[in-house]
Amino acid sequence: MNYPMKRLIFAITILLSISCNKAADTVVFGTIRTADEDKPVVEAIAVKDGKFIYVGDKTGAGAYIKEGVTQVIDHEGKGMVMPGCFDGHAHYMMTISLANMKGGLLFVREDGKAEILKKVDAATLEAANAGKHCLMGFGWDYYSIMIAAPENRINITELDAVSHGVSVALFDSGGHNMFCNSECFRHCGIIDDNGNVLITEIAGGLLELDEKGFPTGFINERVTGYPMRMGGLVPDEIIDDEVASIALEKSQELLLSTGYVSYMEGWSNAYHPSKFYEIANNFDKEGRLKLLLSMSYEVEPWQKDMSKQIDYLVSIKEKYGTAHVRPQYLKVFMDGVVEATTGSMYKPYKSGIVFNSHWPVDRLADITRECNSKGITVHTHTMGDKAIAEVTDAYIKGGDGVHRNCLVHLRNPRKEDFKRFAENNIACTAGMTWHILDELSLAVLPDYLDDDYVLHGYPIRSFFDAGVKVSSHTDYPANGVCPQDPFGIMEIAVTGRMLDPSTGRMTPEFDTEELITLKQAFQALTINGAWQLGLENERGSIKIGKYADFVLADQDVFNCPVTDIHKTKVVSTWFEGEKVYQAAMAKAY
Repeated sequence: MNYPMKRLIFAITILLSISCNKAADTVVFGTIRTADEDKPVVEAIAVKDGKFIYVGDKTGAGAYIKEGVTQVIDHEGKGMVMPGCFDGHAHYMMTISLANMKGGLLFVREDGKAEILKKVDAATLEAANAGKHCLMGFGWDYYSIMIAAPENRINITELDAVSHGVSVALFDSGGHNMFCNSECFRHCGIIDDNGNVLITEIAGGLLELDEKGFPTGFINERVTGYPMRMGGLVPDEIIDDEVASIALEKSQELLLSTGYVSYMEGWSNAYHPSKFYEIANNFDKEGRLKLLLSMSYEVEPWQKDMSKQIDYLVSIKEKYGTAHVRPQYLKVFMDGVVEATTGSMYKPYKSGIVFNSHWPVDRLADITRECNSKGITVHTHTMGDKAIAEVTDAYIKGGDGVHRNCLVHLRNPRKEDFKRFAENNIACTAGMTWHILDELSLAVLPDYLDDDYVLHGYPIRSFFDAGVKVSSHTDYPANGVCPQDPFGIMEIAVTGRMLDPSTGRMTPEFDTEELITLKQAFQALTINGAWQLGLENERGSIKIGKYADFVLADQDVFNCPVTDIHKTKVVSTWFEGEKVYQAAMAKAY
């Protein structure tokens, strides 16, 4: 073979190689909403090795199709394609764990004192006969038990009488209040074996005492973490490997089926120091984790050894962190909830109660500084306007300006604080449906708060107006009256109304000046969610070089009546170029 022929063959080989390498794994045609300002709508995308390699018109995508290699999906006229969504703070794993916990006890809203004690009696007898040492309950209604009918309050003596020697701790549905029996208090060191009171005050909440100085059995806010961590409960009797695995599996199914490809588990270690991290790590190693899972480690204001706690989180990150498991967030509660008068507010509650924040600003600033220096981001629950302002102070004092230290929930933030969020790289994740007030909220909240606090509780538009990259969170399962899926959230954020499933009526409009555009709602659920996690260059929009996380939906939400947005369904969800969910009734591409 002569030299020119060899050169020709070599050139052809190179061209064929280039052509083969250019061939996409998947090409999708349709109305593609990218969440990318440069190309907000395109006709086609091409995916190879889990990333977008082409975003543009249909003609250009043809160059990436190779017969027998490329899967072609024609979604034209069938709805839209969009980036996968982000939930900035939720409790899917924890909630599903509670529903499946070993020997645990779930209450319903209608349970009063008699029903609760009867259920505890039966459950503790069964636990004692099985050789178990503890029982955790979850779900009693704070308003009906503590406010509307105070005679429903359960005291420690009544709980002791039905406990059969088992340590008992009963959370309310919001996870901020708890009834405990004497056995629980003995195991965690609040009282001794002879019934003498050893501890009368715990930082971060109320350890309620009667007129004789003995615990009534009621504790709230961060005091609930004391029996969880100091021996009042036995974690492995509540949540074991099987329960944690079920929780992650079902959480993933629920998230992917509604178009989420990423979420922050906001309460990862409440019942076991490392269980959830271990399970998530195993799932990813086995190829079973099909979304991005960010995880937090919670600290309490009564803990003295913060550096030790932060170093433990660093070790968790190093031991269990993977490409898809991100246990690098320190969870802090700055206050509680307004409905229980434990939100930290500048204006006193109507009852005269003043609830102070759990952490001094300087201490939280020191924690933030140490966390950021060790690669940890701080993620703080802030409900009241005072808590929001104080956490912002702490982040500005202690933050490094690089880590997206985050404020969560943000009820009634002050106008001057929006500018501070934007100027100091502070992440804010908020419930875009939370301004909806159902009939129960309308009946309850005016008892606590002035009208201005009630009717202008959860701003959204103000974030955008101030240049804040606010992201969306559901706080699942909180505010269960509202939809948790992205499309239901979009509709409420735009219209300010929804059908109340408890009454069958449309909710009234509130705070209409805080409604946002559909584009803004779309951003909050996609690219802003990625920004919160510091991943806006990798995920959150459909752009060349980013991971191919996207959703095929059966309706284009930008081309339907705004009151029909909630009807949109997910056809399929894709994570890093792999189809990870397919609707049962949809055509399988």
